[in-house]
Amino acid sequence: MGLAILTNRESTILKSLIINFVDHGVPIGSQFLSKIYHNRLSSATIRNIMVDLEGKGLVVQPYTSAGRIPTDLGYRYYVNDLMIVEKLTKLEKQQIDVDLQNVSEKDVEAILKKSCEALSKISNYLGVVLSPRFYLGVLEKIELVSLSDNKLMVIISITSGLVKTITLEMKTSIPVNKLEGTARILNERLSGLTLSQIRDTFEQRLADVSQGGEEELINQLSESVAKIFSEENENIHVKGTQNILSYPEFVNQDKISKLLELFDNQKILIGILNESTKEDEKISITIGQENKDELVCHCSLITAVYRIGDVTGTLGIIGPTRMKYEKVTGLVDYITQKITDLFS
Repeated sequence: MGLAILTNRESTILKSLIINFVDHGVPIGSQFLSKIYHNRLSSATIRNIMVDLEGKGLVVQPYTSAGRIPTDLGYRYYVNDLMIVEKLTKLEKQQIDVDLQNVSEKDVEAILKKSCEALSKISNYLGVVLSPRFYLGVLEKIELVSLSDNKLMVIISITSGLVKTITLEMKTSIPVNKLEGTARILNERLSGLTLSQIRDTFEQRLADVSQGGEEELINQLSESVAKIFSEENENIHVKGTQNILSYPEFVNQDKISKLLELFDNQKILIGILNESTKEDEKISITIGQENKDELVCHCSLITAVYRIGDVTGTLGIIGPTRMKYEKVTGLVDYITQKITDLFS
């Protein structure tokens, strides 16, 4: 459905109505807006404009004799055409900078956790950060470390500098003297490929290995290839559950139940975030019913993609549709750029 074309007056009234509704949380009436404009526009004129906006599906009157509130379509028009992104204050930027600089830049998960906390604290909504999509990284090196007779640690380094470790239970005892040779063969055959490519072609690339212990060990590793080169995000950081549940929009028991189900099922949450985020857009904003999953059909998501070398991850904010879009967009943009800069 295409967005309506508005006159300057309609745009002005819609923008003012949305800003004030977000601030106050009650239907906005024509008399209220007339006072804002110091009676330059009469209450009757504004009421007529509101009727036109309602006819275009941008506002709705929740009950007789009430003012109007924005619809999802009204918010969409505001975000696309009327919103001016708000920059963070100097103090907010300093707070984020200090928090991130106090974490070792090699500790990716600690940086993402701090970023999630900042998203939640400054927005007062739900902050969410997904770990980088490790499986899209290019393999730099594999190391094999014996932990016991039948327990092996596989250390995977990708070219962006990220490292992942996986512990495997092996069927037979591990010939420790064969680990170095096996790792050398793996690196010769697999370095320079993405982890997803390795997962899909591991057996073919190692099929002709026939060097005693190395062959036996590689066969055992082949059985665990799905675990070693998994597509699953290792971690998802979520902060601010109480923030979002404190909004009056979520006093309805059905809405609360949907949110709690969302918080309890990280796989669904990861899917929703990935679905709502478009890598070709700097900031992705999904409003209310635009969300395909009913668990967030009463929420808005503002997300972005951060980069660590050749891999990407998603971060964002979930809140009610009555959201300070201009503020949250500026916040998501700043933290996305901050993470990217830290690892560039």
